[in-house]
Amino acid sequence: MPCIVHENVDQRQAAHLSYVRNMERKNLNPVEIANHLVVMKEKFGYSLKELEIKGYGSKASISQKMKILNLPGSVLDKVREGKLTIAHGLHLLELPTSEEQERWAKRILEEDLSAKKAGKLIKRYISKGKQHKEAQEVEIPEGEIPGVFMKDSRDMSELKDESVHLIVSSPPFNIGMEFEEGISFEKHIEEVKAVLKECARVLVPGGIMALDVADIHTKHSSKEITLMGHRYQEWLREHGIYLKNIIIWYKNVIPLSKRKDLLNMAEVRHTHYKIVLNFEPIYIFRKQGRREVPSEEKILASRLSKKEILELCDGVWKIQPLKTKQGHPCVHPEELPRRLIKMFSYEGDLILDPWAGSGTTIKVANELNRHAVGYERELKYKPVIMEKLGLTDGESDTEVVRTMIESVQEIRSEVQVLEGATEAGETEGDICMAKIPEDGATPVEMSLNQ
Repeated sequence: MPCIVHENVDQRQAAHLSYVRNMERKNLNPVEIANHLVVMKEKFGYSLKELEIKGYGSKASISQKMKILNLPGSVLDKVREGKLTIAHGLHLLELPTSEEQERWAKRILEEDLSAKKAGKLIKRYISKGKQHKEAQEVEIPEGEIPGVFMKDSRDMSELKDESVHLIVSSPPFNIGMEFEEGISFEKHIEEVKAVLKECARVLVPGGIMALDVADIHTKHSSKEITLMGHRYQEWLREHGIYLKNIIIWYKNVIPLSKRKDLLNMAEVRHTHYKIVLNFEPIYIFRKQGRREVPSEEKILASRLSKKEILELCDGVWKIQPLKTKQGHPCVHPEELPRRLIKMFSYEGDLILDPWAGSGTTIKVANELNRHAVGYERELKYKPVIMEKLGLTDGESDTEVVRTMIESVQEIRSEVQVLEGATEAGETEGDICMAKIPEDGATPVEMSLNQ
């Protein structure tokens, strides 16, 4: 490109002509423009009015362009590279500290926020900071198992009013599980309502309850399916807690083409086909009111990534259920509470599971830098919970039982006890002797019905 020569031009004029030429060529980024305006004003003595006359824009726009130089260096780099606009920068300058400006710049880029959207979020953030005090430190009540109480959750007196930020749980379905024996449907309803009343007491305003509540397809529903979701909605509405979202957990256990029950459908009379129960609804309730706002550091640390937002905001969650019971008949995969906790709580929040079961929610909450409390009234699940939370030394009782069961199965397979006993005319109660193969050591005596 040929060099343009201007004679009899002083520094002030040269600077202006250089700016005009580079602007025509679109060679300047916002930071270079701001630096040029500062030079024209502070070094060469131009007033804002004079710069306006020379064609640099209105006095207000000139002033705003120069303001972005007050941003932290790392943020200025993003403006220089064109990743952030001047409008983004001006909104960031509304924040009181450079640390907040840097964190918000990072969020803008991660979530691909427009300047308008970023401005609204920043204003809302600033207003919340003025209206709400910093959330108080979470207090975890002491128990024999840290954060877990082996008692009925109809009494959660260990927890203060409005102290829990998120409740993640799966209430008993009353479908004849081992922990539901002897409990009528009416008694089941009474107990659940009492627990929900306690949950409403301890949940903070604006807090969330995420409940996996399946409809009843057995026992009390021989004539028809017993719907349950609307019952929870009515019960919680009485406490100012309202249904806001529904997630479908799609449990793709076995490909439908390989399911024996479907393959046998050829024998079923036409119009009497049974739908496969490979899903459960998860109801998301929110308590009326506004919750306290945590620190900006916790807000940014808790935000979902763009990829997570796209995945978790899908109304259908495809999560493989566990293939083994792990000491409890209803153990959820860890991915389920992990998603709910990440989506509906901040780091440092208190998470509650009033039907703790094997302790999965407690374990996952701790891993996600949250505090957790759980209640479980069935004492037989205490060793299962302790094992899951890593509170056992060496091999736990649960692991010992699991190993014994596997050994029994191996021995039965090896010596074909059942066939031998039947041929010899022995009864189930007869004792049989079996040798553990080769490396095993001592003979083992066991009853067939054990």
